[in-house]
Amino acid sequence: MNIAVILSAGAGLRFNDTSPKQFLLLDGKPILYHSIKKFQEYPGVDKILIVSHPDYMNKTKEICSEFSKIAGIIQGGERRQDSVWNALDWININQKKCELVFIHDSARPLLSDKLLEALYKAANRTGAAIPCISADDTIKEISGYTIKKTLKRDELVRVQTPQVFDFRKIYKAYLSFPKDQIATDDAFVAEVSGIKVYVVEGDKNNIKITHPVDLKIAELFIKEVS
Repeated sequence: MNIAVILSAGAGLRFNDTSPKQFLLLDGKPILYHSIKKFQEYPGVDKILIVSHPDYMNKTKEICSEFSKIAGIIQGGERRQDSVWNALDWININQKKCELVFIHDSARPLLSDKLLEALYKAANRTGAAIPCISADDTIKEISGYTIKKTLKRDELVRVQTPQVFDFRKIYKAYLSFPKDQIATDDAFVAEVSGIKVYVVEGDKNNIKITHPVDLKIAELFIKEVS
């Protein structure tokens, strides 16, 4: 059994909207809806677990009501890594036959079947796979307002979600991860625990909706996703 965890516990404050960004409309449906729909239709995922902001549990339940793969809707934590831990712990208690876990940010609604299949195959083979895209811009390390050095662009990538792991491996990695350390993604938790994380080619349409302009870009991209 494989489970998709969709993280939808953020406040989306950068939008200055009355509700979190995962509830804003994209092509007539909430952003969260699109991520759920993709995993609902993807045969490599058997169940879906939603991690919701405590204040929006009912709204999240409404969006989830038409999807048969929903296994549960649970509350998120203060930090992203706390929300992931809540999900992994729930799976450990309630879904002991879980083999692979797809950990995905709801703010990336433009998943493609091609990317999901590539991650599924890589994670089955290696136990840990994440999507990355090349850094097209020149990247520099700075200190204050001055440049320290120019980094090697061909050795740098931008990381996306979903990130896919052997469930037991990532569960143990989170279990041992220092509580005072910040993890901006799950691959970092895996790295700290010594898990070798493999890279698959990401999708440039798989953008993260962070600012209002991203929503406009997503409206242009959504018809291309298949």
